[in-house]
Amino acid sequence: MGDWSVEIDEERSRIYLTLSGYLELSEHEKVADAVTEAAIDMDGGFDLVNDMSSFEPASEDAMAEIKRGKRGLAENGMEAAVRVVSESTTGQMQFDRAGEGVENYQLAKANSIDEAEKLLDSRGD
Repeated sequence: MGDWSVEIDEERSRIYLTLSGYLELSEHEKVADAVTEAAIDMDGGFDLVNDMSSFEPASEDAMAEIKRGKRGLAENGMEAAVRVVSESTTGQMQFDRAGEGVENYQLAKANSIDEAEKLLDSRGD
C-alpha cells in the first residue's frame, strides 16, 4: 500500500510532494487534486521537490492522473521541479513519460532531498 503527502513552504516558495509505495488510482486522483490546489494557493514562481525515491510503478490508468497533476502545477506558475529519483527505474520512466508535453518548467533529478534543495537554491545564484 502506498502513501503520499503534499506540503507547502511559503517562505521558500516550494511545494513538497512525497509519493511512496504503490498508489491506487483513487489515490492518484487525490494527489493530482492536492498538487493543483497547492499550486493555486502559491503566488506563482514556485518550485517543487518531488520525493519519489520509494515510489512503485503505477497502473496505466493512473498515468492520466499523473499528467493531470503535472498540468495543474505547470499551469499555475511552477518554474522548476526536482525529482528525488526512484529505486524503481520502471516507476521513474513511467512518471517521466506521463504528461511530457505539459512540462514547460525546468526539470532535474537528484538522489536525495538535500541534493534537490541545493539544486533549487542554486537557481537563484
